[in-house]
Amino acid sequence: MKKQMRDENLMKISELADRSVTDSSVANVLLCYMLYRVNAPLESELLYEIAVTEGIINYFTYQDSVETLLQNGSVTCNINEKGEKLYSLTENGIDCAKKLKTFAAKSYRDHIVLAAKRAIERRKNEDAVKVEYIPLKQGCHLRVRIMDHELLLLELTLYTPDMKQAKLLGERILSNPSEFYNNVLQSAMQNEAVPVDLSDN
Repeated sequence: MKKQMRDENLMKISELADRSVTDSSVANVLLCYMLYRVNAPLESELLYEIAVTEGIINYFTYQDSVETLLQNGSVTCNINEKGEKLYSLTENGIDCAKKLKTFAAKSYRDHIVLAAKRAIERRKNEDAVKVEYIPLKQGCHLRVRIMDHELLLLELTLYTPDMKQAKLLGERILSNPSEFYNNVLQSAMQNEAVPVDLSDN
């Protein structure tokens, strides 16, 4: 009975996490809380990617929420040296994140913080890792280059049945390129020739 209740609760949490937030008040808290946990300014494009592309906050709700947070002084927007909008949390925003965090369900808070950490890590890795998706008549090539400053450590081209799978693999590699590189080396070191049966020799 307990196991059944636990499974049902996990299912409800999973379903909740899969739904985009459409309540502006909840979205306001989520954005403030995520910026607070990240503890760094975020580019407009990256903030959008975390909140909307990941399916956490509805597009229209996100637009309203960003405008509201700017107007009420919870978030500020500056332009960086690349000409990109950069969003930062103010003291008001920090208060919102700390005092009102429970206004947004923990599943949503976990989801957006995890998405933020992963997106920031991917951005950081993009300087050292180049991933290309090359469409073919049938399927797709995923080309990966891992650099250490000017030194090319690895260059690899993989065939995938379609672009979707290529991008999935690319995202996995970008999430932890060091581990991917180490796994390739380990696999190569452990690879052995197929044994030859000489028993009837």
